[in-house]
Amino acid sequence: MNKYKILLSAYACEPNKGSEPEVGWMWAITLSQLGHEVHVVTRLNNKQNIEVLINNKKFKNLYFHYFDYPNWVVKFIKGKHNPRAYFYFFIWQIGIFFSTKSLIKKIKFDFIQHVTFVSLRFPSFLCFNKIPFIFGPVSGGDIVPYQLMKSFSIYNKLQNLLRNFSNKYIKISPLMNMTFFNSKKILVNNLNTKELIPNKYHYKVEQMLAIGKETFCNNEIDLNKDHNVFNICYAGNLNEEKGLGIVLKTFARLHSKNKSIKLTIIGSGKDEVKFKKVAVKYKINNNLNWLGKIEQNKVLKIFKNSDLLLFPSLRDSGGFVVLEALSQSLPVATLNIGGPGLMIDNDCGIKINVNKKNENEIIYELSTKINELIDNDSLIIYKRKKSLEKVNNFTWKIKAQKLYN
Repeated sequence: MNKYKILLSAYACEPNKGSEPEVGWMWAITLSQLGHEVHVVTRLNNKQNIEVLINNKKFKNLYFHYFDYPNWVVKFIKGKHNPRAYFYFFIWQIGIFFSTKSLIKKIKFDFIQHVTFVSLRFPSFLCFNKIPFIFGPVSGGDIVPYQLMKSFSIYNKLQNLLRNFSNKYIKISPLMNMTFFNSKKILVNNLNTKELIPNKYHYKVEQMLAIGKETFCNNEIDLNKDHNVFNICYAGNLNEEKGLGIVLKTFARLHSKNKSIKLTIIGSGKDEVKFKKVAVKYKINNNLNWLGKIEQNKVLKIFKNSDLLLFPSLRDSGGFVVLEALSQSLPVATLNIGGPGLMIDNDCGIKINVNKKNENEIIYELSTKINELIDNDSLIIYKRKKSLEKVNNFTWKIKAQKLYN
């Protein structure tokens, strides 16, 4: 395997933070562990957590360079997922184009890769450096199927419809077309994202899931697990796009025929009050355990002691929670949408094709398939074994070796 000098652009990059920060962090340490000389440009507010860990573990060939605008600018954009934060991310990309000039002149990089945040709505200006540039893995093509928005609030419906409409602008965006033109490779999370890129650049496109697991998993499976109670769990944001409404209605259908099942719900979110009212409406609240947001090690312990993760997310380019479940030999029931649809098959879980099905049809299929599991210990054990096999296909090492072979 060739050894390269690689510059990573990772706006989000912190250890033990999950989601986007973990993506940036894992690309950095995995490439350095493979022997590449890795330089990471990231935000100054990530420095403290990064420096503590790299000083303790002494990573080789790994160097961090920090950039942020003055504090008064950073305070202006304080908050998450708001227009000001997106604007700051955009101008941060401009800032690092200039702040890395001396570094690029000093070190003859073989590649530049933009790893976080990566969206088809935001260009990267590092592509103008005349160094082979890799954009991604990029997401942004995931949409909620229209027929599954019917139970959404008016606000969420409008928000998703506007998102779907804005996707059409990507193909004609001058800045995005400049990024595509100057990229050696464009890594897309799924085929929906590829379709948002102009056809003339499709020869540069490769599919690669945006997320991964740190190491191979060799967990032993508890073959003597007590199945007097069938434990289902959900973990994620409590919002409509994550499909929690489908989770509750599926559980209600299952519970009407089998009282020996339990549902644990992990997470918090903007639609929590709405969903708790749904649980009361369907008279299932006594069989639900609402845990709120808890530490990751506690989540993994719950996964280890559960029989199924029910995660029918309606729009999800990644799905870290799916990989975490598989790593604990926990089968996953999901929809054939986005990242979870790419990770799960009917050996390691349950995957429901959406096509033009409405919510009731999906709930019926899910509950039917889950019922087949409830009284079939041998099928559960089979799927638990296949879960461990499946997760080992998504290690960061495999992804990095594939890209820089």
